[in-house]
This record gives sequence, structure tokens and C-alpha cells, in this order.
Amino acid sequence: MREGQSTTEYLLILAAFASMVGALGLLWRAASGGTLLSLATAAASHAAPDGWLGALKDAAGF
Repeated sequence: MREGQSTTEYLLILAAFASMVGALGLLWRAASGGTLLSLATAAASHAAPDGWLGALKDAAGF
């Protein structure tokens, strides 16, 4: 094992964990403010008139 390699690995794990916590925080904020629900409702309502093809397009774009 090279010197400093373990420090880099620990920093990579720490950065991944911090990114995950940040993403969950943003998701929590969007869910509590109602933004997430409005986006999901808008995506579901767009797929209704277009049938299955519209639903697949919305799922792929979401």
C-alpha cells in the first residue's frame, strides 16, 4: 500500500457520505415545502391523456 492512499480512500468515502446527506436534505426540503408533490402531480397528469407512450416519456424524462 502506498503512503497516503488510505487517506485518499477515507476522504472519498467521507465526500460520498456528505453528498448523500446533502441530497437527502434537499429531498426533505422539497417534500416538506410541497414542491415534490406538485412535480409528481404534474408528471402524472401529463401522462394521462397521452396513454402509455406519454407515461413512458414522462418516466424517462423524470
